Amino acid sequence: MTSRSVRRQEQLGLARSLRSDGQPWSAIAAVLRDRYEVNARVAMRLAHGWGQADAAAEWNRRWPDEPKTFKSFSYWENWPGDTGYTPSMIVLDRLAELYECDVTDLLTDWGSYRDRDSAHLGQAATESSIADSALESATLAWHVRNLDLQELTHAIGEWAQRIPLDDRRSLLLKLSTATAFSASSLPEVQSPTSATPATRPSTLAGYWTSRYTYWSSGRDTELAGEHRVRLTVEDGRLLGRSLPHPEGSELDLSLAVEGTVATGTWTERTSPIGYYRAATYRGVLQLVVDPTGRSMAGRWLGVSKRFTVKSGEWRLSWDGPSEHPDAHVSPA
Repeated sequence: MTSRSVRRQEQLGLARSLRSDGQPWSAIAAVLRDRYEVNARVAMRLAHGWGQADAAAEWNRRWPDEPKTFKSFSYWENWPGDTGYTPSMIVLDRLAELYECDVTDLLTDWGSYRDRDSAHLGQAATESSIADSALESATLAWHVRNLDLQELTHAIGEWAQRIPLDDRRSLLLKLSTATAFSASSLPEVQSPTSATPATRPSTLAGYWTSRYTYWSSGRDTELAGEHRVRLTVEDGRLLGRSLPHPEGSELDLSLAVEGTVATGTWTERTSPIGYYRAATYRGVLQLVVDPTGRSMAGRWLGVSKRFTVKSGEWRLSWDGPSEHPDAHVSPA
């Protein structure tokens, strides 16, 4: 099976899983769009588990007097690129009906020019002044706690309209990453329910095999990075430093453990002789600690060299309280 086929199966599996959890099409498409860096129209089709030919067949079943082929969907999805055709408003309306979504869901990655309207800017300034006086910390916390993800995303989107278009995407990505870092750096809070031995940081100190997966756009395949890591406890946090790696890459971890969840940051300096040539990457991760305290599994989040937010699986497996001299790790 080719890497493209593997990726397609992964996309469809994720879409089915999210749908089985009751997620709306727009939310599923948003996840696919962010994780696989596809545009809004491709993401909405994938959310339904359709190829372009499947989508064309469904269109023709509904509107047989206006038949389309997979090439029609390819043209619409490649827009605004050089090989794409601009979909008309009628087409967008039909696509929204086909995908059971809003027309705006098909254009979420396209531009808005409200910021050029001086009247809109004046209204935004007035709204901002009111918001500054009204959104005290308790009120803001209430909104975050009580709005569901879709409502909160919509509210943030409305706020983001005040940011100039050229800076909007990069600033929102920077803000999301800063928020994740801030959450991971909060002091550890001990609760009565988190006192099981397996979730105390001291029980997790020792040697671990760390393995994460990531999608390489340059090589168009999913790869894995592996290190052996020693975890120690300092000021209530787990600090990890990788052991010498065959190709010279280095990994640092900082984790706070609360209940059965470990949350923190990672920094990797890649191999000076590898594909990424001694680049430094940083991000956040969250892991669920196994009840035995001998494995942790979760996901990482980080910013790529193209300034896009990416994520992947991360797993730590217990090796023991002391280093195994014959331990081996795969090149990162």
